[in-house]
Amino acid sequence: MPNFLRYKIIEACREPGCPLCRLEQQGVKRYLDNQFYENVNSPAWRARLRASYGFCHEHAWLSVHERLGDALGFSILYHDIVNTILQSLDGEIKSMRAPRRQGSVLKQIPESLRARAERFIASLTPRKGCPACEHREQVRRDLLAALIEDVQTAEMQETLKASEGLCLPHLRLVLGSAKETSVYGSILSLHRAKLESLKHELAEFIRKNDYQVIQEGFGSEGNAWLRAIRMIVGNRNE
Repeated sequence: MPNFLRYKIIEACREPGCPLCRLEQQGVKRYLDNQFYENVNSPAWRARLRASYGFCHEHAWLSVHERLGDALGFSILYHDIVNTILQSLDGEIKSMRAPRRQGSVLKQIPESLRARAERFIASLTPRKGCPACEHREQVRRDLLAALIEDVQTAEMQETLKASEGLCLPHLRLVLGSAKETSVYGSILSLHRAKLESLKHELAEFIRKNDYQVIQEGFGSEGNAWLRAIRMIVGNRNE
């Protein structure tokens, strides 16, 4: 595993929630921040965004809410995208107004609106996926490979044991990427222990909500419900 990835995973394990969620989200934010800072006027990147009609819902609003791009940058990029869509609309309107050529009987049969609409709707569908999603997938692949390569070292074992562990979505990905039985078994055992501990903490939280024992107060189980959510669905985007 490259040293920088090992250190990133170890550092992320010291923070709340799934370390891979945290690193994926950080990677996407850095990517978007860099693209808005360096490539707003890049013809290649703008052509790429025209092909995907910009970003997906999640990453467009992430960029806005996290101020990863400014109003000018968004205006430049989405001017291109809006113009591209307008050109498609203009072409379709022009095609509808054009007189039909006289020819075979088949050519004189009116085209059904549904068939025409379906073809045009297909032209409004992005030809490529969201570039930020594609970057996230690459970050994910790199992290999975790095974690699997290093997961049986003493340092990574201790770090993972001290963390909240991987969320269920990332656990599935790691288990599916494991090529060795020992690695597979190691990840399973570690996360079984995590889930067993979490189950007991949730039960304790439930017990202490009984009015007869509520005076006992809460310990580490006080936020077990939040950790359970993170464990099952992953970290909230920050």
